[in-house]
Amino acid sequence: MNERNDLARENNTTEIATTALQPMSFVDILDGMFSLYRSHFRLFFRIIAVYLVFGFVVDHISVYSLMGSPPIASAMISVLTTIVSYLISLLVAAGLMYASAQVYLDRDITPQAALQHGWQRFLPLLGCSILYYLGVVGLSITIIGIPFGIYFAFRWGLCSLPVLVEGSTARNGLRRSTELVKGTWWRVCGIMLAISVISFMIAFILQTSYVMLLSSLGGGTGAEDTPFWETLRRLYIPTPDEVGWPFYSIQRLGTLVITGFTMPISTIGSVLLYFDLRIRKEAFDIEMQVTD
Repeated sequence: MNERNDLARENNTTEIATTALQPMSFVDILDGMFSLYRSHFRLFFRIIAVYLVFGFVVDHISVYSLMGSPPIASAMISVLTTIVSYLISLLVAAGLMYASAQVYLDRDITPQAALQHGWQRFLPLLGCSILYYLGVVGLSITIIGIPFGIYFAFRWGLCSLPVLVEGSTARNGLRRSTELVKGTWWRVCGIMLAISVISFMIAFILQTSYVMLLSSLGGGTGAEDTPFWETLRRLYIPTPDEVGWPFYSIQRLGTLVITGFTMPISTIGSVLLYFDLRIRKEAFDIEMQVTD
C-alpha cells in the first residue's frame, strides 16, 4: 500500500513537472501562485528574512533619529529612510522574483543565489523601476492623462521580469513588457488587479487582526476622545511616545512579518503571468523542451 502511494505521488509529481510549461487560465495562475508558495515556503521565507531584519533596523533607527529632531532634519531623515527602505524592498523583491522563476522552471535555487542574482541585476532593475514610475506618474499628473497612466501602468507592469530573467536593460524591460502585453491588455489588467486585491486583502485581514489583538492586550489605543482618523493612526501607526518602545517594537515587527509573508503572493503571480504570456506568444514551452 505504501509503495503504491509513493508511486502515485511520484507520478503526480512527474505530471506536474511535465505540464507546468503550458498556457494557464486565470484559475491556473491563482492556484499555481499559492501552490508554489506553499511547496517552497522555506526558500521564500529565508529571502523574506532579509527584509524583516533590515526593515526592522532601519525603522527603529529612523524613529529614534526623528525624536526631538528639528523639522529640516526630520524631513531629511524621513526622505533618507524612505529611500533605504525602498532599496531594501526592491532587492528582496528581485530575489523573490528570480527564485519564483527558477522554481517554476523546475530548477534548483538557493536563497543566497536568488539574492545574489538580484544584487547583480540591481542597477538595471532600479533604472527600470524609476522609468516605470516616472512614466506612469508623469502621465497621471493631469486629469486627461490619468487613463493613459493607467494604461501604461499595466502595459509596463511586467518590466522587472525581463530585466531579471532575460538580462534586459532598463529600457528594454519596458519594451519587452509592452510586447508581451500587446493584444491582451484587458486580460493582463484583470489578472494583475485580482492578484493585487487578493494580496492586499490577505495582508489587511492579518494586519487588522494583529493590531486589534495587540490593542486588546494593551488595554486599547488610549485615544477614546480623539477623532476617528487619529484613533486609526494610533492603532496602525503608533509612536514610541504613545505606546512605549517595547510595545512599538512588537507592533512593528508583526507588521513587517505580515508584509513580508504576503510579498511572495503577488510576486509569484506576476512571474506565472509573465511565463504564461511568453508561452502563448513566443512558444517558450517548446523552446525550453528543445533546450533541455
